[in-house]
Amino acid sequence: MLMIGIIASSCSNNGKEAETKNPEDVKVTTSETTTTFKNIKEGSFVNWRASHLGGVQKRFGKVSLKEATFLVDKGGIKNATVLMDMSSLTVENFPEGNPQIEKLKGHLLSNDFFSIEKFPTSKFELTNVEAATGTYNSKVTGNLTILGVTKSITFNANINVSDNEVSVKSEDFSVNRTDWGLSYNTEGTAGVPVDYLIANNIGFTINATVAK
Repeated sequence: MLMIGIIASSCSNNGKEAETKNPEDVKVTTSETTTTFKNIKEGSFVNWRASHLGGVQKRFGKVSLKEATFLVDKGGIKNATVLMDMSSLTVENFPEGNPQIEKLKGHLLSNDFFSIEKFPTSKFELTNVEAATGTYNSKVTGNLTILGVTKSITFNANINVSDNEVSVKSEDFSVNRTDWGLSYNTEGTAGVPVDYLIANNIGFTINATVAK
């Protein structure tokens, strides 16, 4: 029983937990000098990570970007909206050809998790960018919408703006999935064996480049 308690209370290590709060107003501002970047370059994606309690049975993969709009003025991002195509979700923790890949993907896309028939996309809308020092040059805040639920999250990233493109590479960060109604086999669910409980925090890493 002591060992079960240790496992159930341990962190799954899916990244630094992002600050999460109620959604903020999205203010779109443009001027004569605003440049729009909308062409998503190959290799842009969001990495996802999850695991069972204690960080065991790690699961991970990618989600592709469906649409992206970045508004840049005076060398900085002023607004950004990104749509993620949930049907593009990949599972990469099993060897290629393993039947568990399609089984897990089907489960994740089902009503137990992301319900893609009703919610085919997830969305991130930028609300603020602040300069930062150290490993990452920016502190990013924006509204993340999953399953129709919107919460504001804050994480660190390296943002680089050139004349032709904008790149965003975030830190490994995590959020508590229950904040978005993802409640399947959450920590402490009564009647579910410990081995089947899934850590509440899911991890993300953003790697996106958008050109004019």
